[in-house]
Amino acid sequence: MMEKNDRLAAAYLLIGVSAAGRALLAMPDGTQIQELSLTVLAVVGYLLLCRRTVRPLLCGAGQLALELILCGSQTGGAWAWLLPLLRAADLWLLWLSAFWMLRQAGQPARAMPAAAAVPLAVYSVAHCLPSLAAVASASFVVFSVILLWYAVLMLRAYSGARGKP
Repeated sequence: MMEKNDRLAAAYLLIGVSAAGRALLAMPDGTQIQELSLTVLAVVGYLLLCRRTVRPLLCGAGQLALELILCGSQTGGAWAWLLPLLRAADLWLLWLSAFWMLRQAGQPARAMPAAAAVPLAVYSVAHCLPSLAAVASASFVVFSVILLWYAVLMLRAYSGARGKP
């Protein structure tokens, strides 16, 4: 049976690895199976924490639903016209789950979410306007780099949880 601190550490590790993977994918358009797989990894981490908080799990479930729709709509499905808005909503759910996870892990929860919100807001607006495609891509890359910061914070929380008796 997994001990309480081991479960906490495993959750932080899964979530940190998921964040690092998503940051390294840096795909502004076209949700792929890799991104969906990384979200599933994070949701498994959220499930390990659901006794402590359910908020990240709800965000993760929303992300999974949106990413499944996004994966299916790339071939011109019924949801294709909503793609930019669904993509932005997916990324805002990722941001919200990061915010809740940083608070849960006792990590600094102000600087990283604030730093990530700026390029994410720029991306959300620019992604809906074809004339600003370059701005959307650049802001998405900046957001992805900030996700690496989040991954480091989660891995720091993992290390702290592993060190507790």
